[in-house]
Amino acid sequence: MDELLADFIAETREMLEQSSTELVAWEADPADKERIDTIFRFVHTVKGNCGFFDFPQLEKLSHAAEDALAECRAGRREPDTALVTAVLAIIDRIGEMTDAIEAGEEITGDDTPLISALSRDNEIEIQSDISVKQPADENSEETSPSRGQRQAVQRSIRLPVDLLDEVMKGVSDMVLARNDLARRLREAGEQPTIDGPFERLSAILADVRTSITRMRMQRLEHLFSSLPRLVRDLSNELGKQVMVDFEGGEVELDREMIEMVRDPLTHIIRNAIDHGIEKPATRLKNGKREIGFLRFAARQSGNQISLLVTDDGGGINVDRLCEKAVAAGIYTQSDIRKMSDEQKQQLIFEPGLSTADEVSSVSGRGVGMDVVRANLERVGGSIEVSSKQGDGTSFHLQLPLTLSIIAALTVSSGGQHYAIPRSYIEEIVFGSSNNVEFAQAGERRLVTFRGRRVPCLSLAEVLGVEDESGCDWQSKTLVLVRLASDDVFALAVDRVHDHEDVVVKPIAPAIMATKLYAGTTLLDDGSPMMLIDLPSIAQMRGIMGELRSKPSVIEAAEEKREEAAVPLMLFTGLDGRRRGVRLEMVRRIDTVSADAFDIEGDRAQAVIDGRIFPLAGHEYGPLPEDRCRLLRLSDGESEVVYAVSEVLDAAGMTSELVPADKDDAIEGVTLVGNKPVPLIDGHTIFARHAVIAPKNGPLLCRLPEDSDWSRTILEPLVRAAGYEIAHSADAEADLAIHLSESADAPESDARTTIRLRPDPEDAGDGSIYRYDREGLLAALKRVRTGRAA
Repeated sequence: MDELLADFIAETREMLEQSSTELVAWEADPADKERIDTIFRFVHTVKGNCGFFDFPQLEKLSHAAEDALAECRAGRREPDTALVTAVLAIIDRIGEMTDAIEAGEEITGDDTPLISALSRDNEIEIQSDISVKQPADENSEETSPSRGQRQAVQRSIRLPVDLLDEVMKGVSDMVLARNDLARRLREAGEQPTIDGPFERLSAILADVRTSITRMRMQRLEHLFSSLPRLVRDLSNELGKQVMVDFEGGEVELDREMIEMVRDPLTHIIRNAIDHGIEKPATRLKNGKREIGFLRFAARQSGNQISLLVTDDGGGINVDRLCEKAVAAGIYTQSDIRKMSDEQKQQLIFEPGLSTADEVSSVSGRGVGMDVVRANLERVGGSIEVSSKQGDGTSFHLQLPLTLSIIAALTVSSGGQHYAIPRSYIEEIVFGSSNNVEFAQAGERRLVTFRGRRVPCLSLAEVLGVEDESGCDWQSKTLVLVRLASDDVFALAVDRVHDHEDVVVKPIAPAIMATKLYAGTTLLDDGSPMMLIDLPSIAQMRGIMGELRSKPSVIEAAEEKREEAAVPLMLFTGLDGRRRGVRLEMVRRIDTVSADAFDIEGDRAQAVIDGRIFPLAGHEYGPLPEDRCRLLRLSDGESEVVYAVSEVLDAAGMTSELVPADKDDAIEGVTLVGNKPVPLIDGHTIFARHAVIAPKNGPLLCRLPEDSDWSRTILEPLVRAAGYEIAHSADAEADLAIHLSESADAPESDARTTIRLRPDPEDAGDGSIYRYDREGLLAALKRVRTGRAA
């Protein structure tokens, strides 16, 4: 009897979901007899089962709904909004009764008003506010199967979810055992009698694992089926009209993921109907159709599900959103001015922010979209918003296909192994790299990499196995993490091991409460390994929203500039003196080793990321023996690196700049913090050191063809002078170099021609001796600088 009752409860709930969708669609098209038949069969089945299980109150309720629907089927009654609303109320009541039956509770309450509402004499004034768009013509036999065909399902059995989880756990353990055996076989060497059967076992196990995983999947139509009713009820409450459309209901998703995404979608729908879609009169006034449109589209791409929710409402009022953000103290007016339109739209995800003027039962409390993003991040998903004023808003959700198997990066810290979801990882760098720089700002450890300054956390310190004060940052490996909120930080670990797919298992609530771990998995040898909860760690450490992808000290100085007329960067030169440079010239800060410099005579250069830059600032003192910091300066056309001993801080020049007449390397002296600071002259630096680059890209030079000397001797010299080699015969070259013993140069389509002669004696024809290096370089420079000018 217990098994039969469990089947009754499960079957009733399935039919509840289907019938709600059918009822809402039937309301849009009351003439659809097939939908009435489907709803009728549901209440008829419930009534029959109730008689078997002796649930008289439930039987009476379903019998009343059956009678009303039977009149519609027989044509004796025209279905209307009042009848649909009454039947929906009864279905909701059936759901409540089903929950009570499952919990072993007694069914109580008076259902007389619900039954009375079914009477044709009972008038209920409710506006019909929703229709469901069908993907094809229901009357077309070629494009749409009959209702009976749609009801056909595959043969199936019901299994407890816990049993599926146990089977999945067993298969996961078998995979780990298989991996351990594979490692032992590799260590033992080739064994033909064992290797073949082992490979077959591996293939079979992979197929079984895939099948078990699919058993946990559900079609998105199970999620979509409950949404039309939600839309209908909200539309009625707000006096709006909405049409909904679903696409991609056949896409499958892990059953746990479907439940995780249900609440976020509910938030989005409520916001779309309340804030987005206008009232019918307003839509008509704005030249739109009276009925609003809400569309859901799902696609699968690899192990990701893409879900797009779009409305054709008024869009996000960005100006209003910015005003609310400033009023709430989340951002300043200066912050808002620096934001792009896309960044302003993302303010909708800030906690406590709402564009609603009044708090209603639907929304307006500023609680919702921040929770949506947090919940999606927690399961490795993301959400993005795009909106156009007057045209509508779209939310793009990216979801992992399953919560049980994720791609992870295995790391170790404090002698223990941990897993990090690979979807968060942007880059991996070594703390000892020359282009990585650590700094301390108050209690926050910062790291600068590729011109971007981000917070840095030690995983061992976060987990409490190491004191941050004793951390050797240079020996760590940095995992750059980008969360779905676009917050970036670096996680320092002892070592990065490998990428692999891991089976995630739930952990005890007490461990989850620490907000350090999101689950557990096993290594190949069966050892347990915790899955790190990166979003929660970032939130606990105050990283969310802090220094969001800010590039190094340069933009940090922009944040400090409030009333300053001219932003400056202060530094200590190689002679130990404090100086400053206009911040607008500083492109980034680099740190290089001593072997990156090439200084000989008047020539001074530095190599950074495979590029050679002219070097300045070295004339003030000796370069450090180990590492040196360089300011990369730019005038918009060329770059020069300036050697400094230390980068101090960013400041603003608010006082007068006193010219320095006797030193052309100094633009003037100003006061910063009541102390004089010489300001280096950018014009002089670039006049002395810059190599002017062509505005329209590198110049093309055509060399003599079929010449070994040209390829081995001439081409490297020309490339070193800043030219690219023109290889194509039809390419229009800026310069052509010819090897010629006569005064008559061959025909050329190049703008300029240089002739090289084999004789060192001057021929008086303007040619250059082929081994006159200085003369050839000077000619190449004249062509290049003439083009740039």
